[in-house]
Amino acid sequence: MIVVYANSTPFAVGEQHRATIARKQLEEDETIPPGAIWIDLMDPTAEENRKVEDFIGGPVPTKSDPDYTEPLEAHYAGNGAHYMHASVLSEPEETPDITGVTFVMTPAVLVTVHYHPAGSFDLFGQKLCKSPPQALLPDAVAVGLINTVLNRSAGALSKAGNNLDRIASAVFRAKEAKVERNRVYSNTLDALGREDERISNLRESMVTIERLLHFLLAEARPSNAAVRDATEAALRDLKSLEEDASFKTQKIHFILDATLGLINLAQNDVIKLFSVLAVIFMPPTVIASIYGMNFKVMPELEWFWGYPLAIILMVCAAIGPYLFFRWKKWL
Repeated sequence: MIVVYANSTPFAVGEQHRATIARKQLEEDETIPPGAIWIDLMDPTAEENRKVEDFIGGPVPTKSDPDYTEPLEAHYAGNGAHYMHASVLSEPEETPDITGVTFVMTPAVLVTVHYHPAGSFDLFGQKLCKSPPQALLPDAVAVGLINTVLNRSAGALSKAGNNLDRIASAVFRAKEAKVERNRVYSNTLDALGREDERISNLRESMVTIERLLHFLLAEARPSNAAVRDATEAALRDLKSLEEDASFKTQKIHFILDATLGLINLAQNDVIKLFSVLAVIFMPPTVIASIYGMNFKVMPELEWFWGYPLAIILMVCAAIGPYLFFRWKKWL
């Protein structure tokens, strides 16, 4: 699928004229309009890829290339264009998954290639159609697209933080709420695994985007001061997001350690209960064992009240340790 964002015919607004951007999803028999500034390829066919290559006058890396998944260089220049690769958030947002995106930036047009839907691309496309003329340069489009990706990353991190707060609240209040702790702890471990996957994906995405932004500053050389300032601002935002992701990773480890500790405490409570029961029933067992021995000379066996006295003795031997443990608050 080819989606093209191209300059449309200027129209009058009072006494002024301004350029606008029109979004067009091309059909198979349609050609790319000459005013295109951003061409977005989503799971392109061989014919669609050739159409874009003919338009920009250079190659566009796709899955048909043998080194697409593991290129020799993630960022390089060639054929009058700059080639860059990054990982961005894909759908669904709940995970969130990431998908690889290849950026091909020529002096006149930006080409992006990806094989899974990315909500940030559609969102930025809506913004681009309302952009002023000075934002219509390919590098400005690339930086604007990256900023939109970072905004979605910030939203995903915020959602992860809210989820971690809810998880921590549930696990630390499980005993107070008198709910089934085993179920809470099991759900907590599952939830922490999902949040760790979410943040790991986000960190991987941010690392690739940071490299891309440094390449834009050092090699692609922004076309004007506004684009350079926007790129540097994106790098600063990225640093903040990376620090936030590191903090949330530490929080995941803290909650995980706390959960495992609480699981150990719960298991210790069970073991302690069995140990106490064993100690409580040990004296009655000793008494019953003594009078269960088949010796001929056992005067107590001839007593009329021998059996009731043995039962009373065993009950007292069991109640005594129990009361002692209660007094010590071990139960």
